[in-house]
Parts: sequence; structure tokens; C-alpha cells
Amino acid sequence: MTGQLALDFRLASDTTFDNYVGQAGAKLTALKGTGYLWGEPESGRSHLLQALCHAAREEDRYAIYLENPRAYDPAVLDGLESMSVIGIDDIERVLGDPDWELALFHLINAVNDRGGNLVICGSTPAKRLSVELSDLHSRLNGAVAVQTDRLSDSEKLKVLKQRARLRGFTLNDEVGQFMMGRVPRSMRALMNMLERIEVETLARQKKVTIPLVKETLGI
Repeated sequence: MTGQLALDFRLASDTTFDNYVGQAGAKLTALKGTGYLWGEPESGRSHLLQALCHAAREEDRYAIYLENPRAYDPAVLDGLESMSVIGIDDIERVLGDPDWELALFHLINAVNDRGGNLVICGSTPAKRLSVELSDLHSRLNGAVAVQTDRLSDSEKLKVLKQRARLRGFTLNDEVGQFMMGRVPRSMRALMNMLERIEVETLARQKKVTIPLVKETLGI
């Protein structure tokens, strides 16, 4: 296990349960054994996996978050069952690869035998995954499923305000609602817009106002 622990899988500092809006965080916290987390892109999947690892590390437990497993050899999973918490993101990227599927199957079995906590993440329900190894598909279907939250407009506004605060500026309700009315309300579009606003407010050293938003968006 020494070689595995030498790998440096970093967590983003702001990906905690405190910064997540919705109910999926509480469901993941209560999960034991193997779980399958799914949701559409930009719905908070990676945030939740990292938050689970943050929470474990705060309790002095070993945790690892594996982003983009395709970037690694399947051998990266060897011995990971000794970790308290394992989060594997973007599972679809390695499905169809016989070596990866077999390695995942063995890891799930090893984690279940040791009573550990493994959460695998994808963009669709487990039954819709294109898995070649039938035993692996069976394990994924049998895992406890947690879906990311479909946020209401008020919850999306709360997320915008939280992210703005973490980026070092304040976003009030009036400006946030104005922004949400000017772009598609997907979290990807909203976060992209927030990044543009961040650049402008930092460059000009001005607070975020509706006129500044209008000028930034060219409206």
C-alpha cells in the first residue's frame, strides 16, 4: 500500500459538504459499503465525492479521490480496499476496458469484505451503464444508489452566492436573480457566467452590481 499512498490525489479546498446545496450530501454521509452516485454533468457529482473524502480526512481516516481513472493503469486500484473511503469519478471513461472492469470488480469485492466505503460515480443510473463484465454490472446495480439533486431556482441562487463568497466577492439576491434571468439556468452556464463576473470585479476592484453585469455580458 505504500506505493499507493505516495500518489498525490488532491482535493479542491472548497469541495465540502458545507458548500453543497441539496440532500445528496446527507445520503452519502449515511452510506456504508459500496455506493453508486449519479447525475448529469455539472450537478455536483465530483463535489460530493471530494466532500466525502474531506469529511473522512477530518476524522483522521484515509481517503482517496480518483478523478479521470482513464489517466491511470488499472493497477492503481491495487490495495485501495485498505482505505477508509474511496471515491472513483467518471466511471464511464474506463468501462469497456477489460482490465479496468476486472480491477473494479475485484476492488468492490475487497471493499465489501473489509466493510469499507467505496463510492463510484457516473452520469446515468447503473442499469444503463455499458459494462462488458456481467459480474461488475451486477455489483454496480446492487450498490446503494444516490442521485445528485435537481436544484430549484432559489437553491441555484444560494449556490451562486456561496461560490461568489468563496471567490472573494459578494453577490446579493437582486444581482443574482438578474444574472439567472439572462443565461440558461444550467449550473454549467451559471458557473461560467460567475467566472466572467469574477474577472471583471477583480480587475476593476468594484462590487458586483447590475450595471457591471450588463456591461460584462454585453446587454
